[in-house]
Amino acid sequence: MLDLLSSFQDIPTIPEVLARIWQLVDDPRSSASDLEKVVSMEPPLAAKVLRLANSPYYGGRGRIKDVQTAITALGFHTLRNLAICLSVASSLQRRGSSKSIVDHRALWQHSVAVAVLAREVARAVSLDEPDEVFTAGLLHDLGKFVISLGRPEAYSEVLRRRDAVGMTLLGAESSVLGFDHAAVGAGFAERWHFPERLQELILHHHEDPNRSLSREKHVLRLADALSYELRPVSVLGVEEDHAIDPLDLDRLGLGVDWCESARDNLIDRIQEAQEFMNLL
Repeated sequence: MLDLLSSFQDIPTIPEVLARIWQLVDDPRSSASDLEKVVSMEPPLAAKVLRLANSPYYGGRGRIKDVQTAITALGFHTLRNLAICLSVASSLQRRGSSKSIVDHRALWQHSVAVAVLAREVARAVSLDEPDEVFTAGLLHDLGKFVISLGRPEAYSEVLRRRDAVGMTLLGAESSVLGFDHAAVGAGFAERWHFPERLQELILHHHEDPNRSLSREKHVLRLADALSYELRPVSVLGVEEDHAIDPLDLDRLGLGVDWCESARDNLIDRIQEAQEFMNLL
């Protein structure tokens, strides 16, 4: 896995703008004006901040005209989430994806859906930091981006073995590569100096629910499974069965009928995030 990550040496440890945004968000003395000065240094990021703030998901609906107001409307943590995701996506895409067998746009849309659902589940169970699982949802499949761009031929063999032998994707990845996309994603997150809690969520988003998992990990597992049910998308050909595990519902204190009762609201939240999905 270290060889794979080392193939991305041309990607900076962490983009300067993202590092500065992270610093300001964590500084209680920072203001929207401080963040506006940094964001405005990157016109593509500034434009996307405005687009997102004016989207139905964040309630702007075309009324917000300047970056500072957009930052205030989105909130500092949402701005950091957006900057993280756009930095990761643009850095990986610069590698070129002509040989990649992964539909990166579909993978991004799936990731956004998981993020939205993770936040909704977190709110339903009164989790303290719903923004944390939102970010984890956006980045949980980061390893698929990295492997498909760094080892496209090997990933083709992963999918061939998955389909021919009937293995799970994780099993096929481990068999062919010696590691899986969750480990690669966590390794890449460590290299970019993301918080350890975020690295842990990425690493364990396919963890066995019978183990002693944090509520955040159960939230992410449930959101991932829900996304395939509520917004099916083909990222790697025929998708695996991502059935909702009753254990995740149980450990979160949600009844077995919660998913059905919340279904319409969850679909609405995903649809409202369409502008977020169109950012990549």
